[in-house]
Amino acid sequence: MLMLVASAIAALFAFFSPKLSLVLLVFSMLLSPEISLGALSASRSLVVRYDDIFIAIIFLSWFARTAIFKTKPFITSTPVQTPVLIYTALCIVSTSLGVLRGDLNWETSFFYVLKYVEYFLLFFMTVNIVEGEEDVKKLLMYMLVVAAIVTLYAYYYYYASGVTSRATAPFEAPVGRPEESEPASLGGYYLLIFGILLGLLSEGGGRLPMMALAMLLFSFPAFLFTYSRASYMGFAAMVPALFFFSRKRRLFMTGFLAAGLIGFFLVPSIKHRVTERITMTYSGVYATQSFETGAGQIKLEDSAAARIFSLKRTIFEKLPKHPILGWGVTGIGLGDTQYSLVLGELGVLGAGIFVWMLYRLFRTSRTVLASHKDPVVRALAMGFLASLFGLLFQALGVNTFIIVRIMEPFWFVAALLSAQYIQVKKEGNENGAG
Repeated sequence: MLMLVASAIAALFAFFSPKLSLVLLVFSMLLSPEISLGALSASRSLVVRYDDIFIAIIFLSWFARTAIFKTKPFITSTPVQTPVLIYTALCIVSTSLGVLRGDLNWETSFFYVLKYVEYFLLFFMTVNIVEGEEDVKKLLMYMLVVAAIVTLYAYYYYYASGVTSRATAPFEAPVGRPEESEPASLGGYYLLIFGILLGLLSEGGGRLPMMALAMLLFSFPAFLFTYSRASYMGFAAMVPALFFFSRKRRLFMTGFLAAGLIGFFLVPSIKHRVTERITMTYSGVYATQSFETGAGQIKLEDSAAARIFSLKRTIFEKLPKHPILGWGVTGIGLGDTQYSLVLGELGVLGAGIFVWMLYRLFRTSRTVLASHKDPVVRALAMGFLASLFGLLFQALGVNTFIIVRIMEPFWFVAALLSAQYIQVKKEGNENGAG
């Protein structure tokens, strides 16, 4: 009954006030409970989040509003539009072929393809609803409020779940059962949030840099408490990318990061467990898997070695059988890394379109950063660019680009920047005509 009432309210918001419905989505992305509908296979379960229901209802209501009032086109043209539509079509075609061959279970594949489509619907809907930079600023503020709530929960979960716990996002796992947590999801979410905060630290005016600094100091220990090595690697890649794109306050940011590093070494309890988590990857009793490289033999622990085995299995066993279109969504299992997953599920063609799609996101953000007048929008663009590099490195060890709690805010921010890209191009054309 509560869900029915909430759905009705969401539908009314979407129809009569689409911008308010986006605020609802911002809060539901990370703060949405899950409903388990049972296992689809030994490795995959069907989980429906309230957020999924909200997105479907809001999209349908917004679609009805667009059809009735005809104030805007259904799909606003952006640089990302074409690769997204082709990628979505390829997911459907490749998966359908896999089902027809008998390689895939259609019930399992259907729900995962639907999840991919949901990300892109969120993108297109947000691009159409958002207008000026004031909308972007308000939605960004709400995103940071949600980030603060998530951080409070991460501390609560970490300290309430015992010494072996790892921080996780709300509704990922019950308190006291850290084995069910998904710390890499929270780590990837923080890569996006940290990119935005560091962008505000560089580009923001007035009180924004100090507010961003306070938020970073508040959130960074929670990020460390994820003990997600792939997320640490993503952050290490994100920092130089940020310095490359930033225009000012580089010295200040260098001092801040240096102070953060010193602070890390001054807290032995955090330092010990973080360094232990990193070094166990390639040394100690857990590093039992040996690999020959050009520089000699290296050893890795089981979960790190599984990423290499997964990539080798995809390239040498799976890909040769269906090289162009792949096996379809869910066709190779979880994949362990985003790159083996894309290559195995969608083949060489899908991998190429995936790279094209990310490049278009990069180009859109770079244009907004270079041309937009508002410092907050430029900060958002810079943060997204840095985060994109971080997420690409995290994806070496995580299926980053299919994880709900990373991808929903990721595509939401991409939509905000795409809306501003349209505005930048429109102003450029008007100035050129003038």
